[in-house]
Amino acid sequence: MKIKTLTIACTLALGFTTTVALADTPSFSYLEARYVELDEAETTFDGYEAELSGRLGRYSFLALNYGEVSGDWAGVANANLEIATARLGFIFGENQPIAAYLGPQVSHIKTNYGPGTDGNWTGDGDTTTEWGAFGGVRAMILPRVEVNTEVSYIDFDRESLTSYSVGTRLFLTENLAATGQLRMGDLDGFAVGVSYQF
Repeated sequence: MKIKTLTIACTLALGFTTTVALADTPSFSYLEARYVELDEAETTFDGYEAELSGRLGRYSFLALNYGEVSGDWAGVANANLEIATARLGFIFGENQPIAAYLGPQVSHIKTNYGPGTDGNWTGDGDTTTEWGAFGGVRAMILPRVEVNTEVSYIDFDRESLTSYSVGTRLFLTENLAATGQLRMGDLDGFAVGVSYQF
């Protein structure tokens, strides 16, 4: 928890002391890479995510996200999750400091199981593809500081997955930003990364 708090505090401090970045509207066209840590029950997963988002005209965007996380499940087996998501978002508040968005999404999750770091077997795993929806708000509170919040829902066969997030994008230059995000819901955790706006 101390590392999470320190990371977020340093990111926020950097954003408020930087003097070079200059965005005045939230960005929906970017390439972002993130380190992710998620908690479920007594298992902690960590890994990475990569996201590519681009505008489709003035009022919509398409975002593609791929992530891979792994964790030691109950001290017995290693679980590896691969998650790919495609989203089509519709934007409300074009060319404004505050923009809301919502739309449909589809997620494909592949789960592999193994005996942990010392074993030599791997389970066949499970795969599933399901639909859902997402929505959120992004706001430029300072010329180089964007804050954002989002809710996401996926309806899987056995259970649904709901997540809530709050985050920030701190512009270091006109195109480069540091990002931080807290995640809550069925999977709690955080993400830190960098993004390039285009």
